[in-house]
Amino acid sequence: MIEVVPNWHPIWVHFPIALLSMATAFFLLGFVLPDRAGERVTSAARWNLGLGALLLIPTLATGYLAYNSVAHDGAGHAAMQRHMTAAWVVAALVAVAVLVAWLDRFRARGAGVILTIALLLTTVAVGVTAYLGAENVYRHGLGVERLPEGVQGEGSGSSDTSDSGRSDGSGPDGSAQDSAQDDSEDTAPEGHGGHDHAH
Repeated sequence: MIEVVPNWHPIWVHFPIALLSMATAFFLLGFVLPDRAGERVTSAARWNLGLGALLLIPTLATGYLAYNSVAHDGAGHAAMQRHMTAAWVVAALVAVAVLVAWLDRFRARGAGVILTIALLLTTVAVGVTAYLGAENVYRHGLGVERLPEGVQGEGSGSSDTSDSGRSDGSGPDGSAQDSAQDDSEDTAPEGHGGHDHAH
């Protein structure tokens, strides 16, 4: 298998975000456009919804694998739990939307009230989940292998970004940091590979 650093989840996650959001937009646009144009847009909306639901499966699967393999601390674990909970809410809403869309498949243009509500809730939930996922990386550093040299001191307001003045004790190549991460992975609780805290 091709090695992806740190996991496959970031590759899959963009597809359901885009497809599910466009499905909502196309269904709403089907109300506005007249006759044949509205029918075509509604058909495109159904395809986007179906493909988004299908690609949500590998997105959830790879996300769960990342949850159980990415090195993190206590705060990072809580952040990942929030992200995972939001993702399951998205999955439930998408399941409802797909079911209602199937029952409403003979509608020529747009969507019924129940489907419209389900799609709008799904879009909001997708946005929240995406935000929490970005927070995992950019706020908690989950899945980040290394930082560019000189960046580490900027977050703490330190003006000393030289290799000799780094507060984490790592050398120019970050060897100490890598060693600490390796040690945490070696001592992780059983079934929680990569975690550096006790559950």
